[in-house]
Amino acid sequence: MDKSEAEMKYGFSLYQGGVVPGNSLRVVNISGVDTEACCGTHADNTAEVGWVRVIKSQRISDGIVRLYYVARNRAIEVLNQENNILNTLCDTWGVDQSQIEQTASRFFNEYKRLSTTAKKQD
Repeated sequence: MDKSEAEMKYGFSLYQGGVVPGNSLRVVNISGVDTEACCGTHADNTAEVGWVRVIKSQRISDGIVRLYYVARNRAIEVLNQENNILNTLCDTWGVDQSQIEQTASRFFNEYKRLSTTAKKQD
């Protein structure tokens, strides 16, 4: 769609995620929910995408959240990296994966307690 035509029809709220470069836009309209200008990659079917991993979210403004994600081979690479970190922590701490959250919480709480004790002694 021509950029000026889209702006006249939908207004500048099209650019909540940021201004899209160029003179034409791909407009994504989810009726009753939102209409946005989009310059991202699109698939005809979600099966084309494969694995998806959200790596970060960022609040842009009220009601607007930007998601950063990876897909396909990059998603698998990120998942493997995260799994390697988890396995390294399990090996270092000598615990099973089922105990990792409990162990991390215990270590963190003990660190906070010891930090408070050390500050009181200064």
